[in-house]
Amino acid sequence: MGKKQILIRVYLFVSALITLDVVLYCFWQMSFTGYWSDRVIFWIWLLLTPVVTFSFWKKLWAKIYFGLLVVGLILSILPMAIPFFGILLSGSGSGRLNHFNLENNIRIQTVGYGVMGRPRVQIVKDGLLFDKIKFEDGDEIGANDVISIKPEDAKNGEEQELPAFAIRDAKNIKLIKEADTCISVKCFFEKATVETIYRFKEKKSFNY
Repeated sequence: MGKKQILIRVYLFVSALITLDVVLYCFWQMSFTGYWSDRVIFWIWLLLTPVVTFSFWKKLWAKIYFGLLVVGLILSILPMAIPFFGILLSGSGSGRLNHFNLENNIRIQTVGYGVMGRPRVQIVKDGLLFDKIKFEDGDEIGANDVISIKPEDAKNGEEQELPAFAIRDAKNIKLIKEADTCISVKCFFEKATVETIYRFKEKKSFNY
């Protein structure tokens, strides 16, 4: 088997992994286990793409494929470059603002993959082969989800509004309790400790 045949087979395999990863994320909010595994696969594909394209440049399909990639790149930049920066922030990992590894293979992380959107908190359940995003929403802690606040002077009185807390500002997070439909955690901020609850709909899969 020649070097070009090996190269194209490796490239097709990596491309299949990326396609599978996209499908899992879009339909089941799942991805390959570990935060960086998806990004490593993406960068391998990105580095192999020009090598494969120019190695087979004499082939018509290589020219068509390269043209489609260029068109896709241009289209991602045209709408205020929102898709482009989303891919860049996600692929480079710089869109993850913080993360905390809790007990029971649970990971809480704050991500901001959009240049215009607000950061979002994700609660991820680590599996053997795939990770599952069980909760995703704005990273601000809602008043209805707060169980307690310490110190006492951080509590809201009858005429005071609840102080704004966002997971992106948390110094540490500890798991208190895990159930099928929710988890309760304790978030440590610079001047307060907030106990809050996140409710999600449990979706079982073969990986858990």
